[in-house]
Amino acid sequence: MNIGLQTWGTEGDVRPFIALAAGLSAAGHNVTLAVTEIRNTDFSEYGKDLRFSIRRVGRLSCDGDRLKAIVHQAFHEKNPAKQGLLVSTHFFDPAVEDMLAAARRLCEENDLVVGHFFMWPLKIAARQSGCPKATVYTTPIIPSPRLPPPGMGDYGRLWNALWWRVTDAVLNRMWKPPIDRVYRREGLAPEKSLLRDIYSSEWLNLVSVSPSLFPPPPDWQDRFHVCGFFNLAEDGQSWDFPDDLRRFLEAGPPPVYLTFGSMLASEPNPLEITTLMINAVKKAGIRAMIQSKWDELGAIETPPEIFRITRAPHQQVFPHCAAVVHHGGAGTTQSALGAGRPSVIVAHASDQPLWGSILQRAGAAPKFLLRRSVTAEKLADAIMAACNSPEMALKAAQIGQKMNREDGVRRAIELIEAGSALRAPGRDTEQP
Repeated sequence: MNIGLQTWGTEGDVRPFIALAAGLSAAGHNVTLAVTEIRNTDFSEYGKDLRFSIRRVGRLSCDGDRLKAIVHQAFHEKNPAKQGLLVSTHFFDPAVEDMLAAARRLCEENDLVVGHFFMWPLKIAARQSGCPKATVYTTPIIPSPRLPPPGMGDYGRLWNALWWRVTDAVLNRMWKPPIDRVYRREGLAPEKSLLRDIYSSEWLNLVSVSPSLFPPPPDWQDRFHVCGFFNLAEDGQSWDFPDDLRRFLEAGPPPVYLTFGSMLASEPNPLEITTLMINAVKKAGIRAMIQSKWDELGAIETPPEIFRITRAPHQQVFPHCAAVVHHGGAGTTQSALGAGRPSVIVAHASDQPLWGSILQRAGAAPKFLLRRSVTAEKLADAIMAACNSPEMALKAAQIGQKMNREDGVRRAIELIEAGSALRAPGRDTEQP
């Protein structure tokens, strides 16, 4: 089959689609992936290596200073809906027309399309063309009384159901009007709900989350499938440990790895957050590896118990660590659990509080912290809680063992192929 994929967001939103595109291509399908990435990163080399086509769609205006200013504002916005709207306004809306044009092209060229849940322009193009469309959820933000919305505490089914209704109403009021205007402009009746209609597919929804970490709620409809993470083999799979890193690892007990991944690039003051991590490590009295932009920080002293690192393949390094401190991105969360290591999450924005809550409920992390209020003392306490809990270490190891037996990409391909076979012949509509 000819299959078109489309995604938007950070590298963490792109990599699962690269993994799915690679898997579909290896299964014999002709695959095209359209990408709009916040930092305008060029992923074309992946397409060459993994034998599928990649198209860069749109170009967002996000020079370093502007990006840091917007993200700083988002970090300190306490209302998750306003936080998301801020990101969407600056990093999604300016590319809507380009994304819609790319979506139309994908629907014209392919037998079916698969889009990131946020990619509502693809939903419009699919409805106009009659091309079947599936959705990929990189985060399980699908309403259910069995779990709370992102950023909310879990107070039981009744409160969860109420908070989902409130969340849906708030998002519809704040986010839907500009989407509705495009629907009407394109001659389509607007959808009723952002969460329940616009984001989801009436045909097939693939949740790129491990069922070992997140068993699907029994009230989800049959069109939602928790497949497992869409895992792309880490860059540098044959990476050799530098001699100095090997010596550091051999010189004492397993260190804690601290990284805020893509969030660090958006930090208004990288020196401040790096200093916070250093001070937390000192207060916790542990050995640590701190990933940061060390070359850009100038003169900064670190004790011998801290190893400086700028970039390393997580799948190679995390198994040598006692725990992982990170921002709660889906990819880093997966890598930490896949290595069987507990996490300490410092949530910055978006779906990261949800991942913090999921890991805490699973017993693989202490209560997550928030970037806007984290201190060295709070971070040190959380690190010690993770490192001094045999129960947490055991739970993370058990989940990791189960995750490593899963193959989310393969399961997604099976569902796509089975669903497309049931729909053949002909193109109907995205909705049955």
